[in-house]
Formats: sequence, structure tokens, C-alpha cells
Amino acid sequence: MLKKCLFLMSILFLSACSSEQSEERRLIIEDFPVSYSGILPCADCPGIDYRLNLFADQSYYLQLHYQESGENSTFYQLGQWQQQTGQLRLLSDHPQQTAFQIERDGSISLLDQEYTIINSSLNYQLQRDAEFHAVYPAMQFNGKYSYMADSGIFKECLTGQRWFVAHEADNAALESLYMEYVDEVNQPILVELTGYMEPRANSDTGEMQPTLIVTQARDIWPGETCGELGYNENLINTYWKLTRLNDEPIEVYEQQREPSLILASEENRLSGSDGCNSIMGSFQLREDKLKFNRIASTMMACAQGMETAQAMHFMLEKVRYWKIEGQHLELADVNGNVMARFEAVHLQ
Repeated sequence: MLKKCLFLMSILFLSACSSEQSEERRLIIEDFPVSYSGILPCADCPGIDYRLNLFADQSYYLQLHYQESGENSTFYQLGQWQQQTGQLRLLSDHPQQTAFQIERDGSISLLDQEYTIINSSLNYQLQRDAEFHAVYPAMQFNGKYSYMADSGIFKECLTGQRWFVAHEADNAALESLYMEYVDEVNQPILVELTGYMEPRANSDTGEMQPTLIVTQARDIWPGETCGELGYNENLINTYWKLTRLNDEPIEVYEQQREPSLILASEENRLSGSDGCNSIMGSFQLREDKLKFNRIASTMMACAQGMETAQAMHFMLEKVRYWKIEGQHLELADVNGNVMARFEAVHLQ
């Protein structure tokens, strides 16, 4: 009986310790934003300067500077952070996700790609800064741009943050590109651009606000959304809407179906639309390799979109590889050149 009591007491003690340890390994943050910094090991340079900003809306900026590596040695990563099982995980569009172990002293330690501790005598810890040190990303951004009353707003895809757009640099080109495709006032449209962030004073209130300076307006994709971070769609049995073909946005015409594909698991059957006629056929799939066979279509003539339909058939004949990032599917030729981009649509 005594042994049983001692055993139960030990279980209760370990459970309490585990609970206490779990609580200690949570980020204890009262006021956002906060920043972490440190110099971590580098394979071919003296070290990598890490600076991480965490914001209250669960977004983050990460800056990596490779010491003594010449020009273009600073890189940025944006996304959303999550806290789970004593770890801080950074979700982004980067193929290799970054994660840290939360330490009891408030620091965080970099984990490997399996989310486990890196066993090394080298330093892999970032310390929380006593005062917030801001990161101002300078990179290519993807986001929804809208314009109204002489004011541009950019909602960045990875963080979900909304930034004002400065009236300088290549802003006029961005506005012009937007006006070519917009159907109504203040309509958000996905754009790709190069630029940098910095704080600017609001002309009305004087308060500092995040502001985007556009150095190059690159592309606009009116048929696409940002998608969601954290999971990838399935290639099979998903409705894929065509959004880009040969690096050009797709236009959908009134009273015509949008170009789309469905790769059904049943008998590896292909179906869809080229925007004018229905598509049918079959496919062969092995890992990242994909080939369409016996592609056919109905023969109805359309007033608009025939060029897109023909180009889509030509593209399907050349497909050899596929890749999914989030909710977007890319199809490439034998040399790996991306020919088309699709977006997953969940039909009601």
C-alpha cells in the first residue's frame, strides 16, 4: 500500500513539474512588438546576424545578414508565428520552415528541420532585446493593392498587414497598372512588386505608420488571391482555376466558363474547361512528374477567348512536372519552365 501511495505521489509530482515546465516555456510577452537578435553559425561566412520581430497580430519579420559576404547578403522572410509545445514556429512561403525552442530564460534556440534541438557546442540562441529593434524589409512583395481617393493601400499576403503606399519612386507605374485591370473603385487586386518598408508620418494625424516605397511595379494578377499559410492543397480531386498562362493573367469572359482542370483519382481522369470548350483526357502521375494523355475537347466556337483556349491545349501537351505551394499549382515543361499557374477553388 505504501509503495502504491509513493508511486501515485511521484506521478502527481512529475505531472505538476511537467505543467510548470510547459508554462515556463511559453513566450512571456506583455507588450508587442518585441525583437530577438543574435549571431548564429554560418557554413561559409563568419556568422549570420539574426533579427526577429514579433507582432501582436501573429505576424513576424525575420532579417538574416551573412557577414562579410559582399553585396546582396541581407535577406528577409515574412509570415505568421505560432506557439505550440514549447516552440515558436514561423510560417512563411519558404520551403524550409524556421522554428525555435522557447527557453526558460526568455531566449529562443534555433531548431533543425525536424523541429528538434541542434546538438552543437556552437551558439544557436537568440536573446530578447531589452528595447524593440525594428526590421524594415526590402524585397519582392506579393499582396492585394487597392486605390481610392488618391491613396494606395497594400495588404501584404504573408503577414496580412496593411501598409500605406508612398507617392514616390515607381508608385505611378503601379497605379497605372492597377487602373488597366480594375473594374470598380477600391477593388483589391493581387500584385507583385519590389520595394522597401519604412515608417512615415501620417499627413493628417502626424502618427508614424508603416509605409511601402515601390521601387518596381512588376506584375498584376487579377484572378488570384493570396491563399493561406500552413497547408498545401492536394493535386488530385481539386478544382484548379487557371490564373496565369505563359506569364500572362487570364481573362474570363461573360457567359463563358473559366479555364480550369480537375485531376480525378478515378481512372486518372482529366476534365475541365479551356474557357470555351470542355476538356477531357487522362494523366500519368509519379512523384513530381505529370503527363497528360489523349486530350480532347468539344468543338464549339466562342466569340472570345479562342487564343487562350488554344494556348491552354498546347500547354497541356507539354506538361512534364508539377508543384504545389499552398493553394497554387504550377505546371512546367521538361526543362522545368513554368507554363501555367492555377489556384484551388472549393466549390459549394
